[in-house]
Amino acid sequence: MPISRFTLNRIVSSGSLSLLCASSLYTFSAQAQEYSSLPDAPRAAPVISDATYYLILVVNGQNNNQVVQVQFRNNAYFVEAGILAKNHVHLNGQQDGLVNVNALPNVTVKYDSAAQQLLLQVPDDWLPKQNIHDNNSLDYTQARSSTGLLFNYDSYYSDPYHGATSVTTWMEQRLFSDAGILSNTGTWRYTSGNNDNSGVQKGYVRYDTYYRYSDERNLISYQIGDFVSNSLTWSNSARMGGLRISRNFAVRPDLITYPLLEYSGTAAVPSTVDLFLNGNKASSNNLNSGPFTLTNVPYINGAGEATVVTTDALGRQVSTSIPFYVSNTLLRKGLSDFDASMGAVRKNYGSSSSDYSDAAFSGIFRYGVNNSLTLSTHAEAVTGMQLAGVGADVAVGTWGTLSLSGSQSRADRAPQSSVANDIPFVQNILPDGTIITNTSASALSNTSDKKNGTQYTLGYSYYGQWFGLSALRSSRTPGYQDLTSYTSNTSLSRQSDQVTFSTSPFGKSGGTLGVGYYDIEASDETHTRLVNLSYSRGLWGQSSMFLSLNKTVGDRGYSAQLQFIIPLDFGSSINAGVQRDNAGNYQEQIGANKSTPSDGGLGWDIAYTGGKDPYQRASATWKTRYATLQGGVYGKTGEYANWAELSGSVVFIANDFFLADKINDAFMVVDTDNYAGVSVLYENQKIGKTDKKGHLLLPNVSSYYPAKVEIDTLPLPADVMADQVSQRISVRQGTGAIVHFPVKRVLSANITLHDSTGQPLPVGTLVTEQNTLQTSVVGYGGLVFFTNLQSHNTLSISQADKSQCRISFDLNVNYHSIEQVGPLVCRPGSTSGEKK
Repeated sequence: MPISRFTLNRIVSSGSLSLLCASSLYTFSAQAQEYSSLPDAPRAAPVISDATYYLILVVNGQNNNQVVQVQFRNNAYFVEAGILAKNHVHLNGQQDGLVNVNALPNVTVKYDSAAQQLLLQVPDDWLPKQNIHDNNSLDYTQARSSTGLLFNYDSYYSDPYHGATSVTTWMEQRLFSDAGILSNTGTWRYTSGNNDNSGVQKGYVRYDTYYRYSDERNLISYQIGDFVSNSLTWSNSARMGGLRISRNFAVRPDLITYPLLEYSGTAAVPSTVDLFLNGNKASSNNLNSGPFTLTNVPYINGAGEATVVTTDALGRQVSTSIPFYVSNTLLRKGLSDFDASMGAVRKNYGSSSSDYSDAAFSGIFRYGVNNSLTLSTHAEAVTGMQLAGVGADVAVGTWGTLSLSGSQSRADRAPQSSVANDIPFVQNILPDGTIITNTSASALSNTSDKKNGTQYTLGYSYYGQWFGLSALRSSRTPGYQDLTSYTSNTSLSRQSDQVTFSTSPFGKSGGTLGVGYYDIEASDETHTRLVNLSYSRGLWGQSSMFLSLNKTVGDRGYSAQLQFIIPLDFGSSINAGVQRDNAGNYQEQIGANKSTPSDGGLGWDIAYTGGKDPYQRASATWKTRYATLQGGVYGKTGEYANWAELSGSVVFIANDFFLADKINDAFMVVDTDNYAGVSVLYENQKIGKTDKKGHLLLPNVSSYYPAKVEIDTLPLPADVMADQVSQRISVRQGTGAIVHFPVKRVLSANITLHDSTGQPLPVGTLVTEQNTLQTSVVGYGGLVFFTNLQSHNTLSISQADKSQCRISFDLNVNYHSIEQVGPLVCRPGSTSGEKK
């Protein structure tokens, strides 16, 4: 109970009475004095039943250090309803006025007189839930783009030992702005002489022409023109022309699409929570009282063990270990992904500029039902063929991810073929392991009546701390077709099996062992079975070793390779090894190279391969801010081929032209308002200095990444000012953005002012510069500072006696520092100043 002043006085009086009684007892024992009756009983201190206190309200150990008014009536405490609601106390229906906290259900009340606090204990579920995210994740920054033009080029010269000399130049023209990008790419090829037997078309061949706009708010991209449709793990992409509307998660690098590691708990008192992943500390965060959910460290994949340790203010710890499995093939609960591509399938891409099929459609859709189940569907259609399928990715607890799908196609004709002599050959390997082959007509003669087909896929993957396993089976009936096979003279493989396994049996420092098995059955029922074995490990320093062995099941021979890589100083390295082919022939290999510095410089590569057919290679690369030049020779002894390559870009933006190395993604241009020589830093790395127009091009920028761009003003003269020196910029894909840092030269002066007696003006005197209407105050010694002045300036001075004077002075515009002016004399009523 709180102690009032009256109670405290009574305690002091009672203490004095006790001392008096003790003295009396001593006298009684000494003198044997006797009393005829007992003394009066001591009077009890009065009980306070009504008082007002100002205390700190503490709820479940958490307080905001704010003092609130508390009424004490009849052994109960009353607090304003609004204050309690703000501190997450349920008011049992009362909305305003004083609330008796002692009468609230599930609330325990205690008064701490020493700390002057009112302690409340409420149920944990009353307190707000705390979501602890990854502190290292990217913050979202709205991407932007300026208006400009970009021309990319990559010209390749080839002079083979036998054959025609040729020059092939790839070109891109790109117009960009906040409204999107318009791009066109193609290749122009020139061949000298008439002995060109390569079969490649001469002249200009158009590749892709499109317009694309990305909506960051809704994560959707719109593309008109040429494009490649999206695909699932059990479907194939198609190169088309038309309209594509698709989900684009790339515009938000801060968004994690797959389910994160989650841990939920309750903190009884304010605590600290530490997260350990596989024994390594990943994060540390402070907690308030109440429930919390931990979703830290999203950039992990596979199996592991998380340990959550909570520590309260007294050092008491609670540790909980939980196994987890994170799969980036799943979608987070409620998240969807889609792609709708409408138009026509592109045919003879790379050799024909405009060869399209009939109208076609390809679409996919994925949806995260929950954090353990993602459903998907896929559909394709073209004149004469339709396809539809469904699939699912399922998290099997902490034991990996299971993927399965089924689809069916219906066509008005059997799969096409155009290859003679009944010899199948591999034309293309698709991302899911599917092999597209050209097959002879006789091989398909027995399937001419099979116009319908089905496909089934079953896959499983597990990636843990000690090993990783992935297996996928795809099975198709002979009549199964999709857009890629129906609109071309190709056929899909009937069945494919892939199994890969990797482990580190001797620990992380002992290297990694990998095993792979691939079994492909082509449409003509021929099998290709391949077994691969690989082993890699680090040696001393940064050196490493790599060993691989490949065996085709059914053949006698095998191929193998052993290679050592030894890094040297200055970015160079040496590699040496030996290689064996299926026929048992061995080739020794030795080489050296130096990587080209990313900020420009020289790189080179030389190599020698011995054995039955010796082979040599030598090349050099010179990279500058304006272009990259490469060249070299290669071939067998005495039969060398020469080549050279020049690549770069020309940019027009900010009313200026720039030469740069080839720009594949986004870029920035720093603009300092025509001020030259300003140092520019990108992500804390010095990039260069602005030119005479105040411009500097930053060519290698990752789109949608919120990068920090700064200018260094410390080396600049004292009369140069910049209102802003740092910005965080995100640039749209394929575009460029102007980053404006207003840098200007200003005239500044330290002015000494004296009165008519020659004494400095009093401290605090107001001084106004008439041109800019700046007002400042006089400091010690009569000193006042002004900036943004002109060559001729006038000061208006208000003195303590309410008199005013005006002083004019001139500045040297060629003086690159803060000019010292004065002393100037202020004479009452004067309109001009004079130097003392």
